[in-house]
Amino acid sequence: MQRAELEAMQLAKVQRLVARLWHENAFYRRKWQAAGVHPDRIRTLDDFNQRIPVCTKQDFLQDQAEAPPFGSRLGLATQPPALVNLTGGTSGQGQEYYGRSQKDVLTQAYMHFLPWFMAGLRRGDVALNCVPAGGMSTGGWGPAEGIRLAGATGFHVGGNLTTQAKIELMQRLGSIHFIYASTNYIHTLTQAMLQAGIKPAEAFPMMKSVFIAAEGYPLEWAQDLQASWGCAIHEGYGSTQGAGFIASTCDHSVVRADGHRGQMHLFEWAHKVEVLDPETGRHALPGDEGEIILTNLDVQASPVVRFSTRDRVRWHAASHCNCGLPWHTVEAGTIGRYDDMIKVRGNNIWPITFDQIIFAYVQVAEYRGRVYVDARDKTEVEIQLALKTGACSAPEAVELIGRIGARIKERTNVSVLIREVPASDLPEHTYKARRWFDERQQGYRSSVLAS
Repeated sequence: MQRAELEAMQLAKVQRLVARLWHENAFYRRKWQAAGVHPDRIRTLDDFNQRIPVCTKQDFLQDQAEAPPFGSRLGLATQPPALVNLTGGTSGQGQEYYGRSQKDVLTQAYMHFLPWFMAGLRRGDVALNCVPAGGMSTGGWGPAEGIRLAGATGFHVGGNLTTQAKIELMQRLGSIHFIYASTNYIHTLTQAMLQAGIKPAEAFPMMKSVFIAAEGYPLEWAQDLQASWGCAIHEGYGSTQGAGFIASTCDHSVVRADGHRGQMHLFEWAHKVEVLDPETGRHALPGDEGEIILTNLDVQASPVVRFSTRDRVRWHAASHCNCGLPWHTVEAGTIGRYDDMIKVRGNNIWPITFDQIIFAYVQVAEYRGRVYVDARDKTEVEIQLALKTGACSAPEAVELIGRIGARIKERTNVSVLIREVPASDLPEHTYKARRWFDERQQGYRSSVLAS
């Protein structure tokens, strides 16, 4: 489609969605009535952006509390949900319940299959799914359905095999064409192989692509990963609210031929994605950061309309990528969370910033950070850093740590204490990583008790 055709489809879907929810969904009707909105007033996409109020996680949690378990926004009048998904609760505010209709389950499968097809997965391929399967998360159900829809042979090893057992299985299989894993777990898997003397590109020459999701990363890390595996690295952005993936990389992968970051193209016929400056509410200009405000256009059971995701992305118009797709993009490898921000000595810092600085050095295996209050009641930041085995000599390690500390100070205006530790002292991340811990509350309590 050309851009104008795509936006015409979006408008038709938006108008149909708003009209349906007005008549069938008590949650949205109440919210829109309180804002003075009627479906007849949504004549353009700008009307939708400006008139329909934003929903927050707290809105959904309150609705669930008042009408458990799904809240009054469950849009299934004549059938029970075919599947129930929960969000991860990583924000600390609680988990949202999402009922899925039979159609939603198929949509969820398609929204996993599509980005993998774009990354090269085909019928008859062998696919290794390293994300924990089952459970109640969208990420636990969608991948298996997406691989099945592709006609590929899926090995769902996440959560039930150790990293060593996964490697042994891969060696027995030999011909593997596709891997799906979180950003952090593919890092763990790759390092385990290299430490065992296994070169992934040589051991698995049939590999078409490695597909990552869930966390950001430095460009240098992605380049090193592509070299290690000898294939393209692709990335998708998704969420439970989106019932699967919302965007994915094109043929350029996560690293373009010119050495710049790739772009994840938004699936705009299935989702309406606004990227807004959280302070002004204005849409981001090309190259600027903003928060994704999400509307899914095809979900039946637990629809999401102008939902505040708190996901921080860098937005570009479709023309920024020369692949020819008409879909606007968000930059690969730089998605973060506004909720993850840590304020240290008056400076706003995000964990993804530290990830990008630290993992830009290929000698680094893993790290963990903490913010704490020392014995003098002073806020300090400590980073425990594990280097790859044999990556550098002791003097080189000291010099490297100094360079990393200087780079962190330059980027964040925060001085940190970096302490080298064995890799065994740090946890292995099997899915999403939690590397940062704010321990200041414990320090404040200790000071009060001591006084």
